[in-house]
Amino acid sequence: MLCSNRPEGFGPRSQLYSHILTSCFLDTILVPLCTWLYVLATVVLTALGSRSSARGGRSSSKIFDSSRATDDGEIDGFSGRVQSRQHGKIHAAFSILYYLLLIAQTLMCVLEIVRLALAHLGIGLLPFTFVTLFIAAAMRFTRGVKGRVLGWRWANLAVFIALAITNGVKIAEEDKEGINQRKGSKYPESDEIIDVSVMIGVYAALGLLETMNFCLCKALCTVRCMSVFLGNRALTYETGNLKPLLE
Repeated sequence: MLCSNRPEGFGPRSQLYSHILTSCFLDTILVPLCTWLYVLATVVLTALGSRSSARGGRSSSKIFDSSRATDDGEIDGFSGRVQSRQHGKIHAAFSILYYLLLIAQTLMCVLEIVRLALAHLGIGLLPFTFVTLFIAAAMRFTRGVKGRVLGWRWANLAVFIALAITNGVKIAEEDKEGINQRKGSKYPESDEIIDVSVMIGVYAALGLLETMNFCLCKALCTVRCMSVFLGNRALTYETGNLKPLLE
């Protein structure tokens, strides 16, 4: 069963403490809900990105195209003037740390699921979390499939925050039950609280990295757009078709 041998019962309200949610409800509905919404958002953003790409193909705005490419994380394609070696090293460091955190989170999820199974408590729908981690890694590795998934960084950031919050609710509810619950079992509640707390920290770190990398992309995007604009302006001025703004 999804939640076998859990003393608080199967439904959303605990049979032991009527004022708290059951761990079964959290593991079966609340935590997996983040993944379901994330998958839905990814599908919608992919559809919007494909439609935007089709329209963008008929547009002649080079500045918009370069801005969009940069926003989707294609920093590696910058020229040497825009992307210095330092920027490349920072981007590589972010990526390595990001993947390491995803691996660590995957291992923590495996640990929680295995220990719940060994204690015969049921694993709920927690394996759906692996879908989130896989999609997040794929979006990062493919740069949102090279810019076709609009706002993929925002989607990743949102799901990491949502998972941190829902797991925080899980800890709060388990703390209300008391850390001595399931004492003597193969997975005491005190151990689960520690494991979930570590997972919350990893989700927070992933969200922070996503935010920092997004800010870096935006900064480089601004630099590139300005360089394109100033380059086009200088070229037009040299041909005599545009007077300088300041004479």
